[in-house]
Amino acid sequence: MSCIYKGSVIETELSKNSRGGTEMMRNRLLENIRHDLLKDFAIHFSRPRDIPQDVKNILYCHDLAEDPENRILQDGGWQKFDHFVFVTAWQRDQYITYFKIPYSKCTVIHNAIEKKFELPDKDKDYSTIRFIYHTTPHRGLELLVPIFEALTDEYENIHLDVYSGFGIYGWEQRDEPYKGLYSRIEASKQMTYHGVKSNDEVLEALSKSHIFLYPNVWKETSCIALIEAIKHGLLCIHPNYGGLTETASNATTMYDWTEDTKYHANFAYSVAKQVLETQKRDPNYLHNYATSDRFALARHNISTYGIMWNKLLKDLSNGGHNSISQT
Repeated sequence: MSCIYKGSVIETELSKNSRGGTEMMRNRLLENIRHDLLKDFAIHFSRPRDIPQDVKNILYCHDLAEDPENRILQDGGWQKFDHFVFVTAWQRDQYITYFKIPYSKCTVIHNAIEKKFELPDKDKDYSTIRFIYHTTPHRGLELLVPIFEALTDEYENIHLDVYSGFGIYGWEQRDEPYKGLYSRIEASKQMTYHGVKSNDEVLEALSKSHIFLYPNVWKETSCIALIEAIKHGLLCIHPNYGGLTETASNATTMYDWTEDTKYHANFAYSVAKQVLETQKRDPNYLHNYATSDRFALARHNISTYGIMWNKLLKDLSNGGHNSISQT
């Protein structure tokens, strides 16, 4: 994607129109790092293009190890980089297995957001239980829609808001296969399709939502959408797939992932139904869940993120190998 070279952002054909999670983390890095430390580095945000020779090169990995863009690391190609930063330990271990990168070249710095956990001021009577989906469609929307339709057959007091589309990356043409799914959402009285909105608007919607139902089918290295939902006090339902387990930090409701999409959908449906039935029996259930201290997620704190990056760059500038990582 893009690169921070001596403190300046260099865009690529993939990043110039994108407002996705990687770009958000690039901005957060720039906002929380000592800029005097950047003069000796090129920080590549996955998918590196040019590798300058006059600075130390850090590959900030946001993709899966098996992504074709990582072929540059094969056959000892990883030695072109001085250090690697990963968003989860799970992702780090995948890269080490695939490319034989030494552990001493690796640091884990978890994704972070500015939102601090506060007791949510949500609708206390939960007269309408609001579900939300706020990531790109290929990550599970095709399962979520039929799951939610099945739930609406039994529950009249639920509503799903969908904030989704490839326009977030400037890839509107990739929405074409999902147009029928979007129309299906728009035709329902209990679902609303909002398309792509600004992150501020999505965060505002999260503050009014109760459940993030996420039948994920796309292996993720981390999940900023999940972090955002947790920090806003939502009950999050998702499989234990890829980096989601580590990202969740025991603050969510997980079920076993399966390759069979029918069984996967049934698992997600049964967990969501159990939550709704529990709420029906105990009107305080969702409120008590949302106000748990489990949502603090210290490892995803923006202050911790800045401290980790500043220490890493300082250590590398001094010629040392950084070995700290968040756990």
